[in-house]
Amino acid sequence: MTEAPDRRRLVREVALLYGATLLVSGGLSLAQTSVGWLRGYVLVIVAATFLYLPLEVLHKKGLDPADFGIHRRSLARALRVFLIVAAVTFPPYLLGYHLWQRAWLGHQLAPAAARYDRWPVELEDAPRVTALSPGEVRLYAVDETLFLRWHLPAGQRFAATLDSDAPARRLGAGGPPAAHLGLEAGSEGAAAFEVPGQTLTLDVEAGGDRLPADRLRLGTALVSADDVPYTAERSYWWLLNLILVQILLVALPEEVFYRGYLQTRLDALVGRDRRVLGVDINVASIVLTSALFALGHIITVPSPHRLAVFFPSLLFGWMRRAGGGIPAAVAYHAACNLLVDVVSRLYG
Repeated sequence: MTEAPDRRRLVREVALLYGATLLVSGGLSLAQTSVGWLRGYVLVIVAATFLYLPLEVLHKKGLDPADFGIHRRSLARALRVFLIVAAVTFPPYLLGYHLWQRAWLGHQLAPAAARYDRWPVELEDAPRVTALSPGEVRLYAVDETLFLRWHLPAGQRFAATLDSDAPARRLGAGGPPAAHLGLEAGSEGAAAFEVPGQTLTLDVEAGGDRLPADRLRLGTALVSADDVPYTAERSYWWLLNLILVQILLVALPEEVFYRGYLQTRLDALVGRDRRVLGVDINVASIVLTSALFALGHIITVPSPHRLAVFFPSLLFGWMRRAGGGIPAAVAYHAACNLLVDVVSRLYG
């Protein structure tokens, strides 16, 4: 007669932990639209939540995380599973991605135009907070376009100069590209630039005085510039940053929670094992885990295309069993994300 209460406690535990991850990830995604500085810490906080919650619960219950696939055992086996799955799935995926880019989006494959040296990470992406504070100037990059926005007290004139080691162009302003661009405008406005060079220097004046460095805000996190004039240089360091982020802050935390903790818990609640592609898996728990995985993604970014993660998640679940733990799924999860980011730059 103790089986039913134990089952109820297990369902309650899973619901509470999953609900907590939705609350943290969804809440922070909403909060960052009004709290600009939060954007720089959201990924770290969410990753810590995915890692801490299941490991803390298992510790308190005296359970070994290794029994949930959270270990470094059999790394050779995990590597073999990862390489086989990548070799089988990546070629058809690349073909499908190419057809989608060409037929659906109308993009052309242009590897010669692809650029893999990028501006510093601090400049990347538009801020989630759209409203500027009085006296604030923003500089950020979206793909290959640099954006400059400002909001000065009424009556103050705005002036900026942009210097680069190669001719740059202000979009929508006409005129030939030049290595030195000047801009004078009213107290509020925006400008966009194409800067193909390796370096840029931006100097800004507000009301006739040089802008204080703490009022020049950079990138999506709105970090303050160290100095004005502000200098930035393209490099390939973003690739190392991308690899580390995808492994340590995305793939590892998500696989610990979803394929390690959640899938193992659901194995005890739904379905039964059956052999699929030579591996004993619980189809029901993998499907349910994948559905919850997709829901977790759409909570943070409410867009229907986010639900597509359901399909690779099925493969992550299979790999968790095939590899004897989560390392194979972590490696493949990170590799998929990296592949999308790198290959997408070949189309324009």
